[in-house]
Amino acid sequence: MSSSSRLVLSLILFLLLTPALTAADSPAAPPLQPTFEAAACPFENPLGSMISPESMGFECGYVTVPERHAVPEGPTIRLPVAILRATGENPQPDPLFLAQGGPGGDAFSLFSLTMPNSVLREDRDLVIFNQRGTKYTEPDLTCTEAQEALPELLPLTVEEADQRTKAEYRACYQRLQDSGVDISAYNSLENAADVEAIREALGYDEFNFYGVSYGTLLGLHLMNTQPQNLRSVVLDAVVPTQINFIPLVPKNTDRIFSELLEACQAEATCRETYPNLEERLFALIDKLNENPVFIPLTDPETGQTTDTRIDGDSLLGLLFQIFYLPDAFAVFPKVVTDLEAGDYSFIEDIGALLIFDRSVSDGMYFSVICAEDADFDPETVPLEGVRPQIARNAIRDLRSSYIEMCQLWQVEELPSSVDDPVTSDIPALLLSGQFDPITPPANAETAAETLSISYSFVDPTGSHGALSSSNCIDRIVAEFLDDPLSRPNGACLNSQTPADFVPPGALRLALLSQINRLDGWAVAWTLLAGVFLLGVLSAFVIYPLVILIRLIRRKERPASARGLRWGSRLLVLLFGLLAVMFVLGLNYFIFQAFELEAYLIVSAISSSAAPLFVLPFILALLALLILGALLLVWLKQAGSIWGRLYYTFLTLCVVGYVAMLAATGMFGVLI
Repeated sequence: MSSSSRLVLSLILFLLLTPALTAADSPAAPPLQPTFEAAACPFENPLGSMISPESMGFECGYVTVPERHAVPEGPTIRLPVAILRATGENPQPDPLFLAQGGPGGDAFSLFSLTMPNSVLREDRDLVIFNQRGTKYTEPDLTCTEAQEALPELLPLTVEEADQRTKAEYRACYQRLQDSGVDISAYNSLENAADVEAIREALGYDEFNFYGVSYGTLLGLHLMNTQPQNLRSVVLDAVVPTQINFIPLVPKNTDRIFSELLEACQAEATCRETYPNLEERLFALIDKLNENPVFIPLTDPETGQTTDTRIDGDSLLGLLFQIFYLPDAFAVFPKVVTDLEAGDYSFIEDIGALLIFDRSVSDGMYFSVICAEDADFDPETVPLEGVRPQIARNAIRDLRSSYIEMCQLWQVEELPSSVDDPVTSDIPALLLSGQFDPITPPANAETAAETLSISYSFVDPTGSHGALSSSNCIDRIVAEFLDDPLSRPNGACLNSQTPADFVPPGALRLALLSQINRLDGWAVAWTLLAGVFLLGVLSAFVIYPLVILIRLIRRKERPASARGLRWGSRLLVLLFGLLAVMFVLGLNYFIFQAFELEAYLIVSAISSSAAPLFVLPFILALLALLILGALLLVWLKQAGSIWGRLYYTFLTLCVVGYVAMLAATGMFGVLI
């Protein structure tokens, strides 16, 4: 994917929209009775395949819907559904349906992680579903051609990558057409009709709907076209139907940088620690546009590493994506400072997760966008007041990423009525984050103008998608679902404490980087280190036990090499003691990083942990001494043969543990 195309496409990858349709334009309800077919859950637990979704409480299956709801006898689509049953003693009959954004996002990758233990599950069933054309649906509109070509595209110039990218999407479009997919049927109106079909198939009389980002558009469509069974809606990171998000990308990009820079200026420590941040940031952008760098990005799924071309524009795009993360404002100053110093480790870690993300169906994305929001004139894009580094290539990028792509991705345009505001008296809760890069709080205000029963809340520290980001927001949502006709109590938002800005001296920890990448090797190394340490600690049981047995038997050991025997054992015991101290200290600072999510984002821990990382070097020195002691023990035949064999085992465990410290980067923290 080209740098310019990646910039704009990555800017929007997780959100987006569609507008509303009047009841007269909505597709006819399918006359056939939809049914739910139980099946094994198609997705894995995001925390690891060792724990199945079923063991977490998910009941999975498929609902079959018409590809065109107006033609129920035509081709069909299978939609994956996962249900989490209510855990409370008196569950309510109305479930909460949860829809992901995108368009094309995978709901299971998000909600299967956050919902099993959610407070929302106490009172009602939670129903998670993937929208037509997304991952695990049949058919899936993911363009594998573009995914497979990505490693070849990343080192290319803008022009070279743009041509190759469009060629891959042209091939994808042709493949889908040749397989019989009606690509124009994968739009928001058919998508909204699917939701009602799922409700009917599951046998619920009434339901509540939660949508995030593009999912808020589904909520608005439901309010407009399928209101009869809809009890309430929660719209999180709102995109009103009457707003086209695409022409506003440059202004929203400029806005979020202003929010982040102003937040640092408003906080004394950040202002003093990171002076002249804006000038430094955009000087860095200009420098990279003149002299791009190549950094290694490793695909977390395949392990393949690609030298990726990073210029100023592509860096802006990556930073924009990072701002979707909670507390991203708190890491922004440190990231800029590290990049200035030529340290691209943060981009190597987080950038790889973003660029190689396979959870979004790009075919579904283009089918939705090209049907609804590509009808704009790039020359009319509002650029007044936008910083020159953001405005410079905005028109070119929007034309390439949308106008030209939609000329390639031919679908039927939806009627202009989809751009009308949605007017409804169905209770609606609207949630926004002050640091949301793409759906600012003003969007919720616009949508609420025509919703007669609506309550809007802004999380002053939130980003894109408020649900599950804080207990406060979850309580607001739960209270709303309990009584949608009354305004929830949002007083807890007034006491939301912003995360501390990560200081420049925070220590980068490779193990956290591996955790962020969901690296299986990190788990293997950590488990292996635990096994080796347990082997070393066995000396604290075996040696006292041997001494006790000898005392009972009154058996004296020969005086020869007694000092060597005791010295070698004390080295192992000292090693074990210091290793335990290191593990306990390391776990303390890692758990602290998990509590302070901003530290976790940059794979760092507090600088106060610095003395702890002297211990790996001491342990390495002790390992050398233990190796030397082992050699002497065998040369001088100190102790019994069993004693020497056991000491050999201990030495192997010591060396293995030190090797695992090296594998997890513990020797590089202070360097």
